[in-house]
Amino acid sequence: MKFQNPKGILSVIFVYIIIFSEYDNNSQSTIFIAIEFTLIYLMIHWAYIQAQIQSPGNPSPDLAKNYQEHTLQEIKSRTKKHSEIIQKKRQQKLMKKYELAIDEEDEIFDIIQAMQLDSYCFKCKNIKQPRTHHCKECNKCILRMDHHCPWVNNCIGLKNHRYFCQFIIYALLCMSQCFIFITIELLGNTQLKGDSKFLCQMCALTCLLLCLSMGTLLVFHLYHIAKNVTTVEFHIEEMKTDNPFLKSKTIDNFKELFGSNYIYWILPLTENESNKSKNKNDSFEL
Repeated sequence: MKFQNPKGILSVIFVYIIIFSEYDNNSQSTIFIAIEFTLIYLMIHWAYIQAQIQSPGNPSPDLAKNYQEHTLQEIKSRTKKHSEIIQKKRQQKLMKKYELAIDEEDEIFDIIQAMQLDSYCFKCKNIKQPRTHHCKECNKCILRMDHHCPWVNNCIGLKNHRYFCQFIIYALLCMSQCFIFITIELLGNTQLKGDSKFLCQMCALTCLLLCLSMGTLLVFHLYHIAKNVTTVEFHIEEMKTDNPFLKSKTIDNFKELFGSNYIYWILPLTENESNKSKNKNDSFEL
């Protein structure tokens, strides 16, 4: 397993400690519950490992070679100019009392239009397709970058966002069942006293807090997948009123990440590139 950032190993170990501890909390009151809980538990590991080891998707290293020199220079110049304008506007927003000099060209700058154009990454020395961003942690450009997740120790992008969501779903199912099992044990077992009862209460509270946090995170991601907005784009005010990537059908927005075969929506299987549904109009999909 290749870790993008050695420091992130501690975060990954912490997540595994939580996962392993939740299995011990299973009361296993019936064989059916034990089997069902074990399957979900295995799915958590499967999805979590996939989110770690699968590449989020990177532009082809030879992509810039497909452009003519004058076109490449135009893209570089445009990228530099756009970056300067965006930086100015950010400073204006942060320093409301200080008026920065912004010329007429800066005022008519349309960030939504700029997002749909190819740009250039001066760090990778390569073309950045629409929705591609350079991750400082990974030091790579990521296709349809959503965010860099320290708990997975990997970027979440076009090709592994599905595994990330599946991990959250199965973890939420696991935590919620643990909370139910422990609560039933607390209410039904009158012999629990002292330290044993306090430990069970703390475990139940921990599971409840994890359910709330994981549930909130899942709703956040599923809602924005339905709207075809990444976490990076969520912070762009203009995207809330004018999203050029939103498809007419919500299911098509989900298919962009989860695939056209519904078995991949449930299981964290590695989908063959040849089986993926491609949209010719989406230049960020390779």
